[in-house]
Amino acid sequence: MGRRNDAYVYGNTARALRPVRQDERSPRRHRTVARKNIDRDTGMNPGFMIFMTLAMVLTGIVCVQYIRMQSSLTTYVGELSAMEMELQSLKAENDDYESRIKGAIGLENIKKRAMDELGMTYASDDQIVVYNSDGTDYVRQFVSLE
Repeated sequence: MGRRNDAYVYGNTARALRPVRQDERSPRRHRTVARKNIDRDTGMNPGFMIFMTLAMVLTGIVCVQYIRMQSSLTTYVGELSAMEMELQSLKAENDDYESRIKGAIGLENIKKRAMDELGMTYASDDQIVVYNSDGTDYVRQFVSLE
């Protein structure tokens, strides 16, 4: 029926084609190798320690500088806010003074003071000189008008 090396095995159990080899390492040797691997993985050599120390120092310096810059920025924002409030206060005060000045010195008051106290009068017709403009915004006087 079947040959000995058939791939299909009849029956309810499969025969072992090759014997299974047991691990030849002794438990003692296995523990020693594992211990060496653990020591190698967890051990820190001097180069790694120097690198980690430098990395920590650099990180500390960067953190301190960041905190300083953040603090100075907060201070500047506070100063700027105080200056803006002072500017608004000065603008309001300036507008108040300007409105009081304009209210106290109206054009009628100026005209009355100029005519009464300073003796000024309106120009008469013989004092008015008419000239033709050439389109410029200013006039040069080369000859005396008298």
